[in-house]
Amino acid sequence: MIYSVPSSWYYGLYRDRVGERRSSRSFTLSNNFYRAVLLVHGYAGYPGEMVSIAEYLYSAGFDCYVPRLPGMGTSGKDFSSSGLSDWLGLVENALSDLRLNYQKVYAVGHSMGCSLLALADGGSIDKAVMVAPPLRMKHPVRRALLKQLKMEGRIPDLPWQSDPSYHLHYDGAPCDDGYYGAEYWSHLYPAQMLDLYDAMSKAAPLFKNPKYMNLYGSEDALCSYTPKVLENFTNYKKIEKGTHYMPYDKAPEAEMAVLAETLEFLDERIPAWSNEL
Repeated sequence: MIYSVPSSWYYGLYRDRVGERRSSRSFTLSNNFYRAVLLVHGYAGYPGEMVSIAEYLYSAGFDCYVPRLPGMGTSGKDFSSSGLSDWLGLVENALSDLRLNYQKVYAVGHSMGCSLLALADGGSIDKAVMVAPPLRMKHPVRRALLKQLKMEGRIPDLPWQSDPSYHLHYDGAPCDDGYYGAEYWSHLYPAQMLDLYDAMSKAAPLFKNPKYMNLYGSEDALCSYTPKVLENFTNYKKIEKGTHYMPYDKAPEAEMAVLAETLEFLDERIPAWSNEL
């Protein structure tokens, strides 16, 4: 595992002021395969959340790239200084670069990472698996309140506590969990939450693309997957016992189901070369 991705992917985007945490390091798994997978973590997330699925796909013959979104995995101050243009710009730059260097380009997104991939795609992605795509939140914060908080420059505190029942796979887990809780998950960042909502609303009509497989958990406490929501998908599957955090879920069978479904949907081989005229 190489703890980096091409630095050119970050040109012109917000530059973090604080160093990244051990679990938030971008990483690459590469053996010069002909096909690559771009894996994108979610809102206030970090690359370490995608270790399990990246290693699984790499073992099946995919080069895997897992970049850290600007403003995430460093500090709350960096997070409050970044936004949708930075997050989306990173994904667009990554897809453009991978398209130049690989015969096949695939993608896996988690939560907001799904929205970013759908918005950045533009024909760059051959196939994608969207894990817990956020089309509708169960308990959304009203936009009017977020706009008021943003105007006042307020970042309210939120209740948060660590849940050790999730299976984190990054090197040294879960040493950074408390840090992320203090910097991100115990605060409401109104400007960034509004950016999340914008990404969700703009990406929503794009998930019906038949080259996307959408996976949602039966126990997702954040996002709703009612029949009306599912009408927005062409391909979708319910993962039993799956929560919103299926790449490292509480139930090992839910996590393994996501890995298996992802590989099954993405794994296509290039036809043998024909010499026939």
